[in-house]
Amino acid sequence: MPNAESGTGRIDTSGIGQAVSRLSNGSRNAGKGAFFVLACTLDDDEIVEVVVQCRYRGADGAMALTNKRLLIVNARQWNPDVTPVALESGLTVQGWQDERSAALVFERGGAELVVDKIGDREVVQDLVGRVRARVDR
Repeated sequence: MPNAESGTGRIDTSGIGQAVSRLSNGSRNAGKGAFFVLACTLDDDEIVEVVVQCRYRGADGAMALTNKRLLIVNARQWNPDVTPVALESGLTVQGWQDERSAALVFERGGAELVVDKIGDREVVQDLVGRVRARVDR
């Protein structure tokens, strides 16, 4: 239900609020800045399917799978990193987890993107499954 109203009376047409609601309280709090960057980066017709809070390039970040792409951002002050990832053939994802967090490496053509310190392991497993399914089509 991506058109849920937020407390401000505005409509969340991207569905980011609903996706963030799946996360733990700690992830929601730690990701506030990155979720804002993410929301500002989405295209008008883009819908968030799954989002996780993470660490990206040394700063608090967020990674979202949308109806169009995978988007990885961080909340580095004054200069956030925003990295779109096309869900195309040749993209691979590897993951590791321990009892506290998970890490992912996305690779295509020798280029790697590393996302770590993901606390919501069940949600990130869902995200990885969806990414792999879309790349394998």
